[in-house]
Amino acid sequence: MYRFLLLIFALSVSAVWAAESSFAASMPQFQSQEAKYQRASTVQEPIDIEGPIDSTYLVGPGDYFEVLLPKGVDVVQVSPEGNVSVVGCGIVKVDSLPLYQAKAAIMSLLLTKYEEKFVQVQIVKIKKIHASVLGAVNAPGFRSIDAKTRLSTMIGYVKGFKPLADKKNMKLIRNKDTLDIDFTRYEIDGIDSINVILENNDIIFVPYAKSEQTITIGTMRKSETVSYVEGRTLGEYFDEMKTVAVGENRWAKVTTPDGKVETYEIDKIRDRVFEPRTKIELWQKEPLVYVGGAVAAVGRAQYNPEFHAIDYIAASGVTIITGSWSRVTVIRDGKNFSIDPYHDAIMPGDYIEIPRSLYESIKDVTLFLASLLSVVATAIIITQSK
Repeated sequence: MYRFLLLIFALSVSAVWAAESSFAASMPQFQSQEAKYQRASTVQEPIDIEGPIDSTYLVGPGDYFEVLLPKGVDVVQVSPEGNVSVVGCGIVKVDSLPLYQAKAAIMSLLLTKYEEKFVQVQIVKIKKIHASVLGAVNAPGFRSIDAKTRLSTMIGYVKGFKPLADKKNMKLIRNKDTLDIDFTRYEIDGIDSINVILENNDIIFVPYAKSEQTITIGTMRKSETVSYVEGRTLGEYFDEMKTVAVGENRWAKVTTPDGKVETYEIDKIRDRVFEPRTKIELWQKEPLVYVGGAVAAVGRAQYNPEFHAIDYIAASGVTIITGSWSRVTVIRDGKNFSIDPYHDAIMPGDYIEIPRSLYESIKDVTLFLASLLSVVATAIIITQSK
């Protein structure tokens, strides 16, 4: 009987315990204020800092700090109000403080509860700012960037300059101030002070170069006009070109602003600096010069930028008896004009014509007249004989 009653009691207790457990599980689970505070102040974000940060970096909302405590590691974010809160220690304001001062302020807060040897603070992710690039860049517009981003990195974000970008006269608009930036000084001389660190809401304006401050480089089919940069070599322009490939081109026809035309082997002028408004035409095949008239070897000759007309004439076998060096003409671009064979430049594709000498011309006329007189005399004799 007692055993039966004991069994009934045990079953009743078990039923009550099961019901209470089920009821408790169905009820909302409340946590202590400290636990709730910890979840609100600990922000688990990826630790993906891109590079070293200067100690003078100004801390602000959106920055993340890693706080090493005896109980573990917390990652806390600077709030929109500029504060950092640490569980069990309190809140400290770090907005607009240099990084070294912000870390010292957080450390002071931690030391109110923990020993110095058990705590540590370091920044692990920096806030984002906003900046815009307008003008002669390949992808202008608004960008969200790291707070420590420099100008050169921002230019990379907008896919670089367009060929006609005037890098010497860039503008940085910051609040109510406008800064003039000659970005070529950074590109050529590596002056870091030109490569400024951007601030929130900065606007970078890249103007287009004026036509008189450009250089045109290309082939017969395609050319590209690029912004002139003082001191920049032809090889450096080649490296920046987007639409024209230098490739296997070996020769360059250079037209200077004053109209003077010269031809060079490309490898010999890569380190040369040209003036604005210079036009450079590239050729892949070896250029030729054509020689005709009173020469022994009529035809084409290999172009040599150091040769003048007299050199091509001599190489083709002219003599003072058959040809006249004083009346040499050149056909270029459909126009025929006289030249000084000793000094005037010869261009690839030129046709050099050496006229017959006066002696040869008179001799030919004399022979023609003699032949004509002979025919006439023969005709007269035949007529009279009849």
